[in-house]
Amino acid sequence: MSAPLPACEWEDAGPAPVSASGARLRLRALVAIGHSPARIARALGDGTSGRTVRRFLGGETAAIGGRQLDRIRDLYEAWWDATPPERTRGERVAASAARRRAREAGWCTAMGLDDDLLDAPGYDPQCAWRPAAGTSVATDNPPRVPS
Repeated sequence: MSAPLPACEWEDAGPAPVSASGARLRLRALVAIGHSPARIARALGDGTSGRTVRRFLGGETAAIGGRQLDRIRDLYEAWWDATPPERTRGERVAASAARRRAREAGWCTAMGLDDDLLDAPGYDPQCAWRPAAGTSVATDNPPRVPS
């Protein structure tokens, strides 16, 4: 006879990873309006690097943890219709490079996404990149989900 399995402590279990496709589409939409991977990484504020954001953008990451997805959702909600600041030459260059990358890859801005389908497996937006002026300029300190 085998020993009984120990009881599962739900508090000890971390959230199960989920598909990164919704996060990828949100991040691509932010790049399409001009936010650079480095700016996005800084805004996430959870130790995410620009390299990690670029891996998401390129489709190299298949799964994502629930907390990280929540941070990306919150950032997307804060910035989906806001352009990055372009106060300095460096900010203008970064925004231009982000838009160029999105245009070349055919990534659409948030207006081309169906919010109800963003996290649905296999969702593939039927739009391509189009210029977007946004309705405001994004703040440097968007709201964050507690870790």
